[in-house]
Amino acid sequence: MKYNEKLHPGDRSLINRNLRYFVPEQVFDVHAHLYSTAHYPKGTLPWLEKVSALGLKQYESAMQMTLGREGIPGLFFGLPHRHGDRDKINDWLAEEVKNGGDSVNYALKLVSPTDDPRLVANDLQARKFIGIKVYHVYAERQDTMNASIPEYAPDWMWEILDQFHGVLMLHIVREGGIADDENIRELRRLCKMYPRVRVILAHIARSFNYRTAYRGLSQISDLDNVVVDTSAICESETFEEAIKTVGPARILWGSDFPVSELRGRCITTGDHFFWLHPEVLLDDLAGKVENTMTLVGIESLLALKEACENQGLRKSEVADIFYHNAVRWLTPDDTSSNRLPQGPGPKMWREGHPRRYSAVVKTRGNV
Repeated sequence: MKYNEKLHPGDRSLINRNLRYFVPEQVFDVHAHLYSTAHYPKGTLPWLEKVSALGLKQYESAMQMTLGREGIPGLFFGLPHRHGDRDKINDWLAEEVKNGGDSVNYALKLVSPTDDPRLVANDLQARKFIGIKVYHVYAERQDTMNASIPEYAPDWMWEILDQFHGVLMLHIVREGGIADDENIRELRRLCKMYPRVRVILAHIARSFNYRTAYRGLSQISDLDNVVVDTSAICESETFEEAIKTVGPARILWGSDFPVSELRGRCITTGDHFFWLHPEVLLDDLAGKVENTMTLVGIESLLALKEACENQGLRKSEVADIFYHNAVRWLTPDDTSSNRLPQGPGPKMWREGHPRRYSAVVKTRGNV
């Protein structure tokens, strides 16, 4: 895998045919990482080995290249890694966001269970960060992919976020993702115990495998303080299930920069998922597809477009996914006139698409 700074002719063709008139003028990116090689031991992230830094300037260049939009505001956080220097990552990122020009950007703090809760609370109180980003690699166990939510997002984090109405960017793990019984149980417990925490479930609640979305999203669709982001999902079936089950008012667009700039896509296989990149193929095949595989970010946008069209979403609902939902979620105390009405996403979709909702109810048993 490697970070790409240029488009191929095939990429441009896909963008011009499919995305130029789909992506709205206003865009807010709710899931983007910034990176500096100075904060990680050499060889930590091989796919970024030829990149010294990916700050806001490089981010904006990438978004301009694929979306044709300048000055896209966003929610930014560091790339989590067990061996990364979190203090340096967080301080550098906060400065990047603070000095981000005219765009209204926000930052999340990378936090581990071993961090000092007082320092986390101080940063949120000072509005240096509006919330935190947690990740399984910080769990105190070897097989972190099997960690339960409290092992990397313990209750003390939720208590602090609840106090400050903070944002929690949560990438769940475990084999079943959002269909895992323990994940569902803990998520429901924590969301109900700390209702002021604004939870963003990354990657449509880690539904890289669309069958996971079928089995699990309905179990959390009634939680009022939970939304999902679209980052790096490349299966249109996942997005369609999210639209039907969670509702378009609770879906937020995210690029997952710089993962978005890799060539390849994530595919469903059985009960699992597989990241397909030119570099993972046999040598005689890799050379043939390197110039034909498009970027992960483009694949994700194409899948989202197909899902929105298949589910009959209006332009206004697409605009909500790309912009208004994020503004509403990240500025809950804003009373300006352009804010969306509050209410459960499924209810809003059901009332706006009664015929399509009836068809979903009839076929749900066949899923």
